[in-house]
Amino acid sequence: MIGRRAFLSGSALLGPALLAQSAAAQTVTPTAAPAAAPARPRFSYVETRGAPSPAMPLETRAFAAHAVKVQFADLDEATRKKAKRRILDLFGCALGGVHASGNAALVRMLQAQRGPQEASVIGYRARLPAAEAAMANAIISRSYDYEVMTVVVGDRLIGSHNSPTTCFTALALAERARLSGADFLTALVVGDDIAARMLAASGLDLGMGWDASSVFTAIAAAAIGARLVGATEEQAQDALGLAVDMVCGTTQSVWDGAPGWKFVGGASARNGIFAAQLAKTGEWPGIRDALRAPYALYGQFTPGLVDPPALIADLGAKFYGEEYFKPYPSCAATHMMHECAFQLREAHHPAPEDIRSVEVRIPGFVLSTALAQAFEPGRDPHTVANFNIRYQSATGLLRGPIRLEHYAPEAINAPEIAALIGKLKLAALREGETGIVIDVAMRDGRVLTQRHSGTPMRNPAIRASTDAEILEKFMGQAAFSNAVTPQTARQIAERIDSIERERDIRSLVSLMRGRA
Repeated sequence: MIGRRAFLSGSALLGPALLAQSAAAQTVTPTAAPAAAPARPRFSYVETRGAPSPAMPLETRAFAAHAVKVQFADLDEATRKKAKRRILDLFGCALGGVHASGNAALVRMLQAQRGPQEASVIGYRARLPAAEAAMANAIISRSYDYEVMTVVVGDRLIGSHNSPTTCFTALALAERARLSGADFLTALVVGDDIAARMLAASGLDLGMGWDASSVFTAIAAAAIGARLVGATEEQAQDALGLAVDMVCGTTQSVWDGAPGWKFVGGASARNGIFAAQLAKTGEWPGIRDALRAPYALYGQFTPGLVDPPALIADLGAKFYGEEYFKPYPSCAATHMMHECAFQLREAHHPAPEDIRSVEVRIPGFVLSTALAQAFEPGRDPHTVANFNIRYQSATGLLRGPIRLEHYAPEAINAPEIAALIGKLKLAALREGETGIVIDVAMRDGRVLTQRHSGTPMRNPAIRASTDAEILEKFMGQAAFSNAVTPQTARQIAERIDSIERERDIRSLVSLMRGRA
């Protein structure tokens, strides 16, 4: 039977709900009564592991120089093209998320705080201070958990959610400063590269409770911010250190069916800009070693730095970023189960009323994660559905590939979905089984079986998304929200394809202010 670490490595697409379990946590069920609070220990420094940062921290200083020195001419054509694909995907996700639950209230709240109108909120006729616009756009683009993810570093694919933070940090500051498309693109590449390297070097286990979409983006956002506010190398190093003190976000929102998982990447965007602006004053030194000091990034928020060379190997010569363009708006850790379900539907077309029972067999450790909880829509039904194997499997069997409209309240609460989920159970893979297996027992005695490798079809290790598929996804999201016309959507896509020719990024952004 496939093991936990092998599954993590093999799919490389596991979302926060699935990764949030440490080996020790796997025996704990979500319905267990809370343990009694332990006796408060005496305050003591006897076992402290603290120590000052080294005076000349190698990797942190290298990141600071990387942030401010890379030029557009340093980017090879493949790197530029990959960045443009990410931009198209993120802009599409922001347009598609305009009308998602809570977003209008978010924008109204930020407008009420007032401040300089420096940058636009995509899909809204609203302008906010750059840090607030970056936060809003990052949150809105994460609305349906549909954005590009998973860093590719050499031959490793590692689940991640960096791009909402990096893309919209760079966009807001570029718009505020009236920078060119080439400036925006270069800043984005640098931030994506730093975030990818930090994750590749990490021993992250979200059983500790931290959400990787914020842990590994705060420093990257600060690096982008330092670059675009014109910081020196020393100020950039301070910005990285200050950002460590603003790392935020836990995975508890997924367990509780609350939308905070959308928020933390936006908070990192805002905090990264704040850290850069504060460092630029020259009066706020940060942690000297943002990465390797005892209580800095790796010492405080991860199990440790397990691959130090990944941080700066070929820094400035190779640039890394995210490359899994999600074909479905849901937690990537459910994609394998969802694909298995709709593949069975396509192969056998079982009538829902003729189904007696459904068994979805998955790696045993997944049964103790938030993904395997009972499907009980609460105050935020979309979050519950997004991270729920039962809903994703039932939707695949009844409707085929999940779409944005399947998160409308009437779709989530449809009687036919409830009826099928009532017949569905999750179980551990049997001896000798791998990947995902679904058995559908029919009332006539037949058992329909579908097997899945455990790696989603568009995983870059299997088959990367084509330009046409990414464009189709962009156009579909623009049409879903109707925030811009189809003609405007096509114009946006065309201009992103040659974004380095934009002399002032505001011109492109103006096309996306929308009609909301």
